[in-house]
Amino acid sequence: MTPKPAQSCAQMRAEIDTLRAIVCLVLVLHHMVGISPEYGMELPLDHPISLLSHSAADMRMPVFSFISGMVFARATGLWPDARTTIRKKARRLLLPMVSVGTLFWIAREATGGEQPPLLLTYVTSYAHFWFLQATFLIMAATVILVCCTGATWHRHVAAALGTLGLCCWGLGLLPLPATNWFSISNAAFLLPFFASGYLLSQTPALRHTLRSAPWTRPLGALLLATGLYIGFRLANQDLVLEDMPRRLLAILLGFSACFGLLMLRPNQSRLARIGVYSYAIYLFHVFFTAAVTQLWWHLEAPGSIWALTALGVILGTMGPILLQSLILKSPVCAQLCLGLSAATLRTARRKEKERALSSTRSSHS
Repeated sequence: MTPKPAQSCAQMRAEIDTLRAIVCLVLVLHHMVGISPEYGMELPLDHPISLLSHSAADMRMPVFSFISGMVFARATGLWPDARTTIRKKARRLLLPMVSVGTLFWIAREATGGEQPPLLLTYVTSYAHFWFLQATFLIMAATVILVCCTGATWHRHVAAALGTLGLCCWGLGLLPLPATNWFSISNAAFLLPFFASGYLLSQTPALRHTLRSAPWTRPLGALLLATGLYIGFRLANQDLVLEDMPRRLLAILLGFSACFGLLMLRPNQSRLARIGVYSYAIYLFHVFFTAAVTQLWWHLEAPGSIWALTALGVILGTMGPILLQSLILKSPVCAQLCLGLSAATLRTARRKEKERALSSTRSSHS
C-alpha cells in the first residue's frame, strides 16, 4: 500500500529529527572530549573515547548543513522577497549567535580561558558559533542570487554555489581570506552539503528512490561504515594527509555521512523527540559539558572516565531541552536566545504543551 502524502511527510520529519538527534549526540560527545588532548577531558589521542569522537570529525557539521539545505528548500518554496527572508534568518541565526555567544564568552572569561576580544567573536569564527555565521552567509547568498536570477533558476543557483564551495575550499582554486571573517571559509566548506540537501529536497523522484529502493539501506550502511573506518584511521593517525588531498577527503567523508544516514533512514521515536530540540542543544550544550568537565577536574578526576562521558552527554543533551522550556516562557529570552518571533513563539509553546501531554500519556499507558 502506498503511504498517504501526510503519512510520508510525517515519517520524513521523524527521520530528519532522528538524524538531528544522532548528530547532536555526536556533537555533545565531541565537546566532552575536546578538539585535542589539551581540551575537554584531556584524553590522549589513542584513548577509545577520543578515537570514537574524532572518527566522526569530518561528518558532524556536514550532516547538519545537509539537513539545513533540505529544510531551507521547503521553507522557501514560494521564494518570498530577499529582504524578508534575510531578516528572518538574521533573527533566527545571528541573534542567538550574539546573545548566547556573549554568555559563553563571559563564562570562559570567568574560568580563565584564552579569549579573543568579545567584539571580534561577532565577526570572526568563534567556538561552535561559527556554524551560525556560515549558515547565514550561505542562506543569504542563495536568496540574493535567486532573487537576482529569477525563482526558476533556484536549482541552478544551489548547484553553482555548491560547486563554488568545492572549488574554493576543496580544490583551493579560488582564494579565501587569510582572516576567517564571519566564518566565510567554513561557509565554503559547508556549501556542497547545503546545496546537496537543497537540491535533493527539490528533486522528489530522486529523494523517493534514495528512501525507498531496496538497495538503498545496504548502500547507506556501506557508505557510513566506510566513512567511519577512514575517519578512525585518520583519528588513529594511520592515515596522514595534508592540504588539498586532506580537504577533498573531508568532503568525501561528509557526503558519506549525509547520504549514508539518509539512505539508512533511521527512525526512532525517542531520538526524534530529542531531535526536535536540536537547535537548543546545539546552542547550549557546551555550558553543560564544560560544567561537567570543570567539576570533574575540581574534584581531582574521580570515578570512571566512561561514566563521566556518559554523564556529560546526558546532561549536554537533556540540559538544553529543559532550558528551552524555561526560555519559551519569556518572549524576550525566546527571541534573543532562540531567534523566535512572536508568532513562532506561540507555535513553539503549543507544540511544547502537546509534547508534554504526549509524554504524560505515554508514561501512563
